[in-house]
Amino acid sequence: MKKIVVACGTGGVTSKNIAMKIEKYLKSKGVEASVTTCRVLEVADLVSQIHPDVVCSATELPPLDVPTIRATAILTGVGTEKVYQQILDLVK
Repeated sequence: MKKIVVACGTGGVTSKNIAMKIEKYLKSKGVEASVTTCRVLEVADLVSQIHPDVVCSATELPPLDVPTIRATAILTGVGTEKVYQQILDLVK
């Protein structure tokens, strides 16, 4: 099971929306993933606890010891496939 963290400013609607779309995409590619959402202020602590394969965010992230992807495209619909492919490449 791959682990993904999705962070946004409040840990609310934006991160949950992105997380839901990532889960659906990965499932369509045959990849099982656990996607956790959080606030950007919580992301460093969460990363140290669960050691995700990748962290995605619609906003600026602090420096982390795991790969990060700017996932704004998943919300806007512009460049979505490129972002999904980056995530898929990191979790395969």
